Amino acid sequence: LTQFKNEFDTRRYNHSDSFNELVMCDYSTGAITTLILTACLSGTLMPNSSLFKLHHLRYLNLSGNNFISSSLPSEFGNLNRLEVLSLSSN
Repeated sequence: LTQFKNEFDTRRYNHSDSFNELVMCDYSTGAITTLILTACLSGTLMPNSSLFKLHHLRYLNLSGNNFISSSLPSEFGNLNRLEVLSLSSN
C-alpha cells in the first residue's frame, strides 16, 4: 500500500485528515478488501501500478484526487472481486 501511495505526489495534501484514508483487511488472510484514498493523490494512475496487485479488493474509492490521465487503465478489469469503484471528481 505504501508503494502505491509513493507512486503519486502527496505533498500538497493534509495527511492529518485521517478521514481521507481508510484501509480494511480480511482478518483471516490479511488481504486488503477496502481502500479509501480520497483527495490525497496527484499524478498519473499507471497500468503497472501496485494498486492492480490488490486482487482481494472489493471496495475502492479514489474520488477527489488529481489524476492527470484522461483514460482508465484496463488493469482495473484484473480486480475481479471489485464490487464498488468510485473515481468521481478527478
